[in-house]
Amino acid sequence: MMKILRINLSLFALLVFAGQIFSQKIPFWTENFTGKFPTGWTTDDPSVNNCLWTWCSDPQKGDNEAGCPEIWNTPSNQQKAFAATTATTGFMTMDSDDCGELTVTNHLSELTSVPINCAGKNEVWLQFQTHIGVYGHTADDLAVLRVSTDQTNWTVFQVFDSLVSSIRWSDNPEIPIINISSVAANQATVYLQWRWDGNYDYHWSVDDLELYDSDPTPANDLAISQFFYPVSSYSTPESQIATDTFAFSANISNKGLEAQTNATLKVWVENELGFLLFADSVLIPTIEIGTEDEEFVMPNIYVPKLVKGRYRINYKLYNSGADGRPNDNFFSSEFLVTDFQFAKEEKPEQGYRPGAAEITDPWFVGNYYRVSAGNLEQYKATSAEFAFTTDPAEIAINAVTATIYLLKANADIDDNLTNLDDAAFLDSWEWVGLADYEAPDTLTDNRSIQTVEILDFAGGTKGVVLEPGGKYFLAIGYGGDNINVFHLFNNDVNYYFTSTLIYTDTWSTFGSDANAVMRMNLSLVTKTDDKPLQENVFKVYPNPANDNINLITDFKYPTNATITIADINGRVISIQDKTGLTQEKITISTVSMTSGSYLARIATKDGTKTIKFVVNH
Repeated sequence: MMKILRINLSLFALLVFAGQIFSQKIPFWTENFTGKFPTGWTTDDPSVNNCLWTWCSDPQKGDNEAGCPEIWNTPSNQQKAFAATTATTGFMTMDSDDCGELTVTNHLSELTSVPINCAGKNEVWLQFQTHIGVYGHTADDLAVLRVSTDQTNWTVFQVFDSLVSSIRWSDNPEIPIINISSVAANQATVYLQWRWDGNYDYHWSVDDLELYDSDPTPANDLAISQFFYPVSSYSTPESQIATDTFAFSANISNKGLEAQTNATLKVWVENELGFLLFADSVLIPTIEIGTEDEEFVMPNIYVPKLVKGRYRINYKLYNSGADGRPNDNFFSSEFLVTDFQFAKEEKPEQGYRPGAAEITDPWFVGNYYRVSAGNLEQYKATSAEFAFTTDPAEIAINAVTATIYLLKANADIDDNLTNLDDAAFLDSWEWVGLADYEAPDTLTDNRSIQTVEILDFAGGTKGVVLEPGGKYFLAIGYGGDNINVFHLFNNDVNYYFTSTLIYTDTWSTFGSDANAVMRMNLSLVTKTDDKPLQENVFKVYPNPANDNINLITDFKYPTNATITIADINGRVISIQDKTGLTQEKITISTVSMTSGSYLARIATKDGTKTIKFVVNH
């Protein structure tokens, strides 16, 4: 059974620490469920749906063993097996999905502990490791901890904060620390109960329970709660990245019990070989107790001059003392410089669509891309790449049809789209490109990348010429039976500006870390020299080439130029913007090019010159 998210339109990012808690305090009571369902513990379902907690011996077994939950590693969920510290020796789980869709009432699945002696403990704090997946219900108020001294009167404590159905999964493991002193302090008999009011959700697992007589939160616990990702797209063509300007900042929280002094926040950019390209830092003299999401901005900016490749932005928080939970002191995120592709993500992951109430009519989703104003060559959008999935019970994967649209923002729309009128969204755009898609009969992979050629809306020719400095929205529309399609997304990058947009009855942003798989590919507008440069200003050797070609320029005066390598059909392989060229040699590797014919082209304000060359490995 495949279960894919039916979302509402209010997505938001929640960065929550997920990792091993290192506590310096000693618990006075523990339970890690090693070997069996523990003696004296009970499970019940007052709703009479018989949805009960079970013991699982190993999370890796999944549905292959009775009592163990499925590992939801499907394209739309991307989950791993429960990762609690001692999960491989046994843990408790409640599999809501196995109960099926209940028609009368939700299940009220309860797991209740043996009586625990907390006498003489003026404070009682519970720490445990957990993982939950919700589908149609929030976890905030429906998956809770209850504590009692008599099993009649129960006090409810929240376990999950802001975990709604659109977020779907908690961290794995999530490690809550809950003060239950109001019920349990100095009590000789205390019962703990995990209670889930749900219906056809995923599963809830718990393990590694610990009770303390004081707050086990470390004294020193700084965290990077959010960090700024300065790249406008995960993948950016080489011609477009050169005019980006990177600024850096991060939000810091003090989760510990003491104020922190002399912390340092550092950022650095490196290439895929680990070579440092840029670094900056800021000293933070004091971070008070209770500080939450305070922003610190790096003093310097970075103007990248990058060639095709993979790059990484790293943030690290250095504490003056040993940090009790260091896993959230370092974050890293990568970006790509490509030959010809804009993309907001690296690969398809989750499948999203509007909630059932919003999809009676066609709906649309797409990405916003900005074109550089800086190069001397003209490019066009030639094709779109996208991915989707379906529930076969609703529509077969090979029966999907869709329409792709390319829109150009009006000149008065600002770069970050902050002055868009959501209610009159289309009034802010000009429709410039179109493509129709029909899934091939042979399509069976529910996450494969699909490609269509974009046609100019006015002339019907292949490709849409992109305006230097232009702002574009590449969207896909699903109508008819296709409103049940789930478009594929990726949430690995958190953009702090408009990235993905969705339309049902109005346009809205789709959440800062929900990025649609909707990519735009570029190529050269023309391969002919309408205004040719002189013969001697640009030469290529050797020709044929093996591992490298050398581009020789010979300008009398310093000249700004764009140098492009493309295949014989005009698809861009590499782009370089050069300033002040005179007599120079530029070497370009051809190792990754297949044997065949290619174009080397130089464009200046005075004209262009194109040379055909051959790669022969």
